[in-house]
Amino acid sequence: MSKTRVAIICGGRSSEHEISCISAGGILAGIDRTLYEPVLIGITQQGDWVLLPNDYALSISNGALPHVDPSAPAVVADIAGLSSQGKNLDIDIIVPVLHGPYGEDGTIQGFCEMADIAYVGSGVLASSVAMDKSFAKPIFAAAGIKVAEGFVVTKEEWANDKSGCAKRIATLGYPVFVKPARGGSSRGTHKVHSAGELEKAIADTHTFDRKAIIENAVVGKEIECAVLEFDGAPHASVVGEIKISDA
Repeated sequence: MSKTRVAIICGGRSSEHEISCISAGGILAGIDRTLYEPVLIGITQQGDWVLLPNDYALSISNGALPHVDPSAPAVVADIAGLSSQGKNLDIDIIVPVLHGPYGEDGTIQGFCEMADIAYVGSGVLASSVAMDKSFAKPIFAAAGIKVAEGFVVTKEEWANDKSGCAKRIATLGYPVFVKPARGGSSRGTHKVHSAGELEKAIADTHTFDRKAIIENAVVGKEIECAVLEFDGAPHASVVGEIKISDA
């Protein structure tokens, strides 16, 4: 029986490049190789696609985070599929493990749709909406799901009227959280306890995204739950709690 060739795409141009590599390492370690043949494809921080060996180091080593080696053999991506060194990679399905922009925002999903390659995960619309908290939160609220109170402060708004923005933020009550509208892995995220800490926090957040989400602090447990579709019906995983350690 022939194995299904699964392209695992990791790395990418976002600030979460290294986190994506670690996630891909977890998939490689857990994939059933009696059924699936993994093909590891990395995207460098400059946006180049490369072919990586399946034993490529994708874990934290001596405190250093993994990254995609730009000197690896190039992968050509076009509407005919994926190829490397003149050879078609014969991919059956893509597992995009790209975090952040160019990965979770509908862009890689759009490429797969255009190339007519099957892929795992949400489609273009769901991915793009979910990636941008300024769009996702109103949709959640309209569906009756509680969300943290807050609003967007763009880079331009902050530059033109810091005082007005600060007054509006103060109405939320401190502490507040400042984070990129289109980011993850806590990159560019700050807990701000007073107005005096605002400028530094917002300036850093705006290096990740021109849209900063300002929200009141919500104290509670962080819960995660995965939902996958099988035979047209959603199936939820067991619920997990995120706990932060000092290690």
